[in-house]
Amino acid sequence: MSATATALHEPRDAELRALLELAPDGIFVADVEGRYTFVNEVGCRLLGYARDELVGRRIMDLLPYEDVGRLLESREQMLQGATHVAEWRLQRKDGSWVPVEVSAKIDARGHWQGFVRDISERKAHEAERDTLLRETESERRWLQTVVDTLPLGIVLYRPDGQIFFNSRTEELLGMTLSAAAGREQYAERIRFPNGSMVPVEEQPLARIVRDGETIIAEEYCVERPDGTRVPVLASGAPIRGDNGHVVGAVGLFQDVSERTRMAESIRQHARLLQGIFDILPVGVWIADARGRIVANNPAAERIWRGARYVPVAQFGQYKGWWAESGKPIAAEEWALARALVNGETSTGELVRIQCFDGSYKTIINSAAPLRDEKGAITGAIVANEDVTSLQHAQEQLRTAVHDREQILAIVTHDLRSPLSGLMMSAAGIEHIARSLPGGEPVSELAAALMDTTRRMSGMVDDLLAIAVATTGGASMMRFAPVSASALIARAVDSARPLLAKESLDLQLEVSGELPLIHADAERILRVFANLFDNALKYTSPPGCITLAAEESTGGVRFSVANSGPALQDKELEAMFRPFWQAGRDRRGAGLGLGICRSIIEAHGGSIWAEPAEGQRVRISFFLPRRPGATSA
Repeated sequence: MSATATALHEPRDAELRALLELAPDGIFVADVEGRYTFVNEVGCRLLGYARDELVGRRIMDLLPYEDVGRLLESREQMLQGATHVAEWRLQRKDGSWVPVEVSAKIDARGHWQGFVRDISERKAHEAERDTLLRETESERRWLQTVVDTLPLGIVLYRPDGQIFFNSRTEELLGMTLSAAAGREQYAERIRFPNGSMVPVEEQPLARIVRDGETIIAEEYCVERPDGTRVPVLASGAPIRGDNGHVVGAVGLFQDVSERTRMAESIRQHARLLQGIFDILPVGVWIADARGRIVANNPAAERIWRGARYVPVAQFGQYKGWWAESGKPIAAEEWALARALVNGETSTGELVRIQCFDGSYKTIINSAAPLRDEKGAITGAIVANEDVTSLQHAQEQLRTAVHDREQILAIVTHDLRSPLSGLMMSAAGIEHIARSLPGGEPVSELAAALMDTTRRMSGMVDDLLAIAVATTGGASMMRFAPVSASALIARAVDSARPLLAKESLDLQLEVSGELPLIHADAERILRVFANLFDNALKYTSPPGCITLAAEESTGGVRFSVANSGPALQDKELEAMFRPFWQAGRDRRGAGLGLGICRSIIEAHGGSIWAEPAEGQRVRISFFLPRRPGATSA
């Protein structure tokens, strides 16, 4: 729009015209139709027109179209005597728009008078201020969001006593806070970790405001209204003005309840592990990457009678020998050295050591490297088990067993000669008695003596078989190529009369031609005799005993099965142990199957018991064929 400054059509007085030209604002005068009749020089420069270009133009010619209605409304108000003061936009000659502040009035004659001030610079400042305010508000909202979402209680304190806080602070305190109530509303709830109250003047925010002190992670305890206590870490710093004086303080409070619980749990586990570590009967050493011992349990020092804290290069101070070879252990050969240098894990190494007090022990030595998350070796752990007493006992036991077996072998071997003499004498007596009148009683006595002697000879053979097997006396057996079929025939011929006497049936199942086997025929016949005898004792008439044989990979598989209620699995596993008896049956000494195993294993074969459908048990054994043999 255009405004008028005075009601003059043309200033008549030269001084008045000069005064209007010197005015700092644009002065516009328009007639009742809104046409400019006067514009001072400032107004012309403001709009970029010459004076004669503006005079005669209408006010609304310089306004935006949308402001025409507003101009008419303000005209009605000014006609009622009101003074109009408002901001408008006027169009310059170059087409641009300039913001202006207009103070206008219409006099009694209907003429417009107005002062127009360029407010471009002010508008620019206002726009800049508004931008800064928006940015400040955005940052304030961002900061408020951060403060509200932080898992920390945050308190801002001003010297006037007011506080500002986030919701987490109220959660920690367990109460609703008021900004105006200040620190006093929760001052009595701040306590030391031991539960005693912190004096108000010694509380973190008070110290910060008073002394300008910065506080980092001090431990306190907050007591809530419900009586529960929350351990917290308090930190804070002063807020200073331009002159460096403290104008406020900020405090941060972190709930460390979970961390406290975890720390206590870790301490409990550490105490538990330390307790286990201390009572372990096995010596445990923990070394660093250089091999120096950094920890050990009491058992470790008891085993070695002390300790050495030396690096790998000085492991020669440990005196030890390999138990099997007696060779000294070099410094680099110790399991700990190999674990540190090569990353090697060693277990169960039997070592004889000289303790640090000069005594000797035998230990089982094991070691493993310790690594960090990247796999680098950071140390090693060593375990020592003192087996000195066990080793000594084992040596004594081995010596005793060897001596016993040697005596058993000698005695059983030497018993065979007198038993053979008895059998020959009994046979002679029986022969003579038969030729004498009335010699039947003597003949029967001699026959009984021969039968007893044969049984004793069988027992001696059994004892000798065990002695041969347990003393590694396979060389005492007479190995030769033997026909498997011939062995079966001899075993059947020997067993058939005994089985017939007990009304038991004997079935023979042989698959195809059998190869030659490498065996001591008499020993294998003894196996068959023991298996038949065992089956005879546990088969009720009318029952059946089955002897089977078939060629298997590398040899021949034989088996003897007998009818009757099936044995349980645990009995199948136990029946080869010496002195085993089925159920409560005490017939025999229980050595038969143990003797069978000794003889078969001395032949390089194997023997086992297995369930068989419709049978009490099937005992099978395998004997290797003679090298290069074919069926025979």
